Amino acid sequence: MIGVILWSDAPLTKAVIWCDDQGDLAFYTNKAGTECAELNPGDWVEFDVTLSGNIRVAENLAIVLEQGSPGLADRLSATAVCAVPDTGGKEQKVVPFPLQAAKKRCVAAPLQTVQG
Repeated sequence: MIGVILWSDAPLTKAVIWCDDQGDLAFYTNKAGTECAELNPGDWVEFDVTLSGNIRVAENLAIVLEQGSPGLADRLSATAVCAVPDTGGKEQKVVPFPLQAAKKRCVAAPLQTVQG
């Protein structure tokens, strides 16, 4: 599958990917600890998709084109605040994406450890 990185965290090697099939977002984490190219919002990537429960997991990630869609996250966010067209009574959910997402990619997310 092909997708576009919407959000990434370089220190944790994590990313959220908008998929070309317009389905649910895919989530990537470099669990293997192998060397991985830096992922930035707007990069086009190719990957395999597996399901973990109802979550799409991206695996075997490879960058196809750096900065192929650099403003996509911001454009999606701007679209989310627009009026939703009439869908004949079907419920629609619009999840806003933070406008400052590209700026935040350099900030590490807090880690949560599970001790057992």
